[in-house]
Amino acid sequence: MLYWEMHEKKPEHMTSLNGEALVSKTHERIAFRGLVDSLEADLIEAQVLAMQMSDKNLCHSFGEVLDYLRLLMAAEVKESPLEPPFLFGMDEKELQIKSHESGFVLPSYLHGVLAGRINKLRTKVRELELFAVKVFSTETENNPLHGDKINRSDIVLGLNRLSSALWYLFCESINEHRQ
Repeated sequence: MLYWEMHEKKPEHMTSLNGEALVSKTHERIAFRGLVDSLEADLIEAQVLAMQMSDKNLCHSFGEVLDYLRLLMAAEVKESPLEPPFLFGMDEKELQIKSHESGFVLPSYLHGVLAGRINKLRTKVRELELFAVKVFSTETENNPLHGDKINRSDIVLGLNRLSSALWYLFCESINEHRQ
């Protein structure tokens, strides 16, 4: 059956999972895609805010994160491999190291509106990562190890490093705010 023939007859509560399979719009992978879409919208709003506050560098950094998130979405939809992120001139290992070197800071309103926005984006990425672990887990009812195997570890790793990248941006932002 052709794609359009399948979709002409599909119920409104269903959608295409991969061009062939129709699933309920409540399917976990469709819900995951919706959360990615929501995060993309938040990143665009953050870019607008950064530009309004004349922070072109941060706007560009948000753009890098947005571009990677779009690659992640494409890899999930196409069921193709996702390369680890390369953001702000750092590969995925450097991002992890830099985020750990940044130390621990308790976020505060005193850090300013852009730092607050970065932190909110970081928490949304973390929530998305946790949901990805659930969605892409190969656990079964008979499997006593909860989520012991992930069939899209590339996506989970990508989201983990996006969280690291945003933590790094947050720390850089508050360091600039102090000066």
